[in-house]
Amino acid sequence: MISISEKTKTTLKNAYPEFEDACHAFFRQELPASKYKGISGKFGSYAERGGKTGMIRMRFSGGLITKKQIQFLADALEKYNVSLVHFTTGQAIQYHKLNEKDILSLYQECFDQDIYCAGGGGDNPRNVTASPLRGVDPKEYFDISPYVDAAASYAITLIPQLHLPRKYKIGFSNGTDNEGHATFKDLGFLAKKNGTFDVYAAGGLGASNPRLGIKVAENVDPTKILYYIDAFAQVFMKYGDYTNRAKARSRFMPTNLGDDEFRRIFQTYLAQSEEKDLDITPVATPITKTALAVAAPTNPRIHPQKQDNLYYVSYHPIAGTPDRDVFHRLLQYLTTVDDAEIRLNSDETLYAINLTAEEAAKAAAIIESDTAKNTFESSVCCIGAAICQQGIRNSHAMFLHTIDALHKNHVDTSLLPQLHISGCPASCGTPQIGAIGLRGAAKKIGNTMQPAFAVLAGGSYVPTKEHLGTQIGVITEANIPVFLTKLANTLEKAGQPFTAWYPAHQEEFAVLVNAIE
Repeated sequence: MISISEKTKTTLKNAYPEFEDACHAFFRQELPASKYKGISGKFGSYAERGGKTGMIRMRFSGGLITKKQIQFLADALEKYNVSLVHFTTGQAIQYHKLNEKDILSLYQECFDQDIYCAGGGGDNPRNVTASPLRGVDPKEYFDISPYVDAAASYAITLIPQLHLPRKYKIGFSNGTDNEGHATFKDLGFLAKKNGTFDVYAAGGLGASNPRLGIKVAENVDPTKILYYIDAFAQVFMKYGDYTNRAKARSRFMPTNLGDDEFRRIFQTYLAQSEEKDLDITPVATPITKTALAVAAPTNPRIHPQKQDNLYYVSYHPIAGTPDRDVFHRLLQYLTTVDDAEIRLNSDETLYAINLTAEEAAKAAAIIESDTAKNTFESSVCCIGAAICQQGIRNSHAMFLHTIDALHKNHVDTSLLPQLHISGCPASCGTPQIGAIGLRGAAKKIGNTMQPAFAVLAGGSYVPTKEHLGTQIGVITEANIPVFLTKLANTLEKAGQPFTAWYPAHQEEFAVLVNAIE
């Protein structure tokens, strides 16, 4: 769990009047949306399309939500009559469609729960992401939890101190998964079997210059990671582009400097950071809950933890937007379970952990009607242009319509992959790392431009085997169900899931994509 000093808390709280004044001015229509975004973003809040409502992004470092915070989330759903919730690819939770008064009230209440919205947006160190099942995953190389917590605490402390050209994203992966996206964040730590980290820097997604991170260090002692976080911040402030916002992300630094020169500069700043006192003393928080041995559950959403007789439950609401009542019932139930926690994943899955077999069965029953039934239904999707002012396509509605259309036509979706869908080039839905990615676009049909999605394929974020997908073609939004129906039929005939079929059939896939308007 993160821990920050009272001084940092006071500094963050003292910044609140700037947000309050801007919020009032925006909702009085005295402040343009673009200027409001520049202020509100650093407080983790954005106005929604139409300008009459807004959202709050609650950052949970590494996706960890404590039992106390679970209760708060449940209470806030009722108090503010929240109708739309979204799990994000940054392992945060967004409460949407809030009025001016509720935005400001909820923001302040979060402080008392050790939930920090500050830095949830804007040019700040963002929410630290990490393998969500750290500490309970039977396959993990070692428990990275103490280092994730230390990094998150340090990153929040840096928010008032840094003047960054753009956002600064830090990720951790436990070595056997890359759910924290460590190898293509601004800075990432990938665990190794020998108990150390390899460090990657200057990665990032986006339509412009997406790239994997550069390995800048190997076999790093986990107690030394804050030196790397500090050094990268200093490099970013020195060499980041403050004049051209479109090129201000850290991934442009090695492009401009060259990879070798970037590594050299990083090591120079690392040496300077090492003069500071930033060693970590890891504090382990072992899981002490015990349970009697019983027959293992057979529900596919219930999985064993490495702790004997304890389980976690996987909940992936369609498009990352849970049914409000189902989510509320789950939260309420978990407040009654000893040692229960929630972990959020970057693919918009929620995990309820530290459950006995009986508790897991009850939690799984609560979410049964509202969770994805296969890999395809577990697709990653941003909130879409109906809500997001930056969006150009309503990715969320498109995906819901597509699932409905495929169901009505009795299409077998079991062999389709998990899609990664963004409504615009900002890549909040991470389309470059999906086996198939969809990104909001437009396509000229006859003499008119039609809403469309660019189709990417071949992405992967398996640790040390990562590669970014490439654009294959552009399909109109109306024909996305047609495309997926034809692909599903092709896979059924081949008797293979897409990820197994695609490597040997890339040309066939390209023909299929480009034959559809």
